[in-house]
Amino acid sequence: MHTDNPHDASPAAFEIITRNGHDSLNLQAYLCPANRLTIGYGHVLLPKSDWHLFSNCDASRLMRLIRECQQRGKVVEEARTVLHINPSQAQDLLTRDVAQTALFLRSVTSVLLNQHQFDALVSLIFNIGQGQYAQSTLRKKLEAGDLAGAAAEFDRWVKGSVDGVKQILPGLVSRRAAERALFEAVA
Repeated sequence: MHTDNPHDASPAAFEIITRNGHDSLNLQAYLCPANRLTIGYGHVLLPKSDWHLFSNCDASRLMRLIRECQQRGKVVEEARTVLHINPSQAQDLLTRDVAQTALFLRSVTSVLLNQHQFDALVSLIFNIGQGQYAQSTLRKKLEAGDLAGAAAEFDRWVKGSVDGVKQILPGLVSRRAAERALFEAVA
């Protein structure tokens, strides 16, 4: 871990994450392309930590709803009725998720990053997940000091699953372009 790296994501990271067409605001639960029950700005619902967001819902009910939606490949009627939040809750979840992503990034990064690079990587990791980033060529190139090579790797993360088939998604193409531009920006 490089202790001089930024400790928090700046508004630039939040801008990319929340930009319309990326992780836009959904106040009702939905299944993301990876078939995970999601709400707010791309927050994946977890029974043990998120049940309190919903009235008349406990951890076991949320777990059952998540499983049922994933098995059926759609948000079931009961989930549509129960799993909704307000904009303030969505913002709180986003702030929590971005802070956790920033903490992860700091913990696995041994090279010095400027704020732009840090924000771009937070946005990327927020979208692709920590495990994907940890094993990525982008991370390997970054750790090797190959900033140009790391920047070029953003362009490889543009596919998502649609009906079980990996394909290039226009929203991911524009998001990765924005992340790469921020990563390459001069601080």
